[in-house]
Amino acid sequence: MIRHKQEEIVLFVQHKQLKRLNVAVEKIAHLHAATGSVQLAFSGFPPQLCQAYLLQVVGGAKILVVVAFYLTESQSSIFFVPKYGEVPSSDVENVYEEGYSFVESMGFVLNETDFHLLPADKKKLTGRLCRSVKRRKTTVPT
Repeated sequence: MIRHKQEEIVLFVQHKQLKRLNVAVEKIAHLHAATGSVQLAFSGFPPQLCQAYLLQVVGGAKILVVVAFYLTESQSSIFFVPKYGEVPSSDVENVYEEGYSFVESMGFVLNETDFHLLPADKKKLTGRLCRSVKRRKTTVPT
């Protein structure tokens, strides 16, 4: 008899200390972006239109899945990460799918940006995410 490992539901939690995601663009393995804005209310901010992003940040043998919301009116970003932080590359697909479901449960429709297919010199984060994601190398706290 073959036993299948029961998949654990990944809980995403707000990373309240993280205000900007300071990573080198080369470390962003995948990037999904919302096709439109959704009005949301986050603690400490008035209800407003938001954009959503889902990305994988590679750091050695582990990968951090990040959900980023850009609040249009406040020009601020709010980040959610898995409760247990970085995961081994063998687990990233499940965690990324949970992040995808988390974002879509808030009313967003995500599209793959093909960001990971661009050559390094062509990787440019556009629009609102550009204000949230810096292009210099820094450790992402978890």
